[in-house]
Amino acid sequence: MPPYAAIQPRRRSVANENGPVVPFPAERRTAHVRRCAGELDGLHGEDARLYWLKVCRELAAELQKLGSSENQARAAVFAFQDEVQQELMRLHQADEA
Repeated sequence: MPPYAAIQPRRRSVANENGPVVPFPAERRTAHVRRCAGELDGLHGEDARLYWLKVCRELAAELQKLGSSENQARAAVFAFQDEVQQELMRLHQADEA
């Protein structure tokens, strides 16, 4: 292989020439919010708690990998949690109607 064709290592930073990458707001990921609410609606007790903990930790890890600080990731997870709670309330209001 010619020396000019050597594979360059990937940069670990998600910043580009224009600045850091800003992730799409977690609470606006409607399909993810609805999927999580649907899953939670079918779970109870420890199963629900463990599922929710896993989802929130994965989201925080994803956001930090994209360059969010710990505080930014925490705020985004809280906003996501609020949206999932709102979706659960909408699900139950639709059931009652």
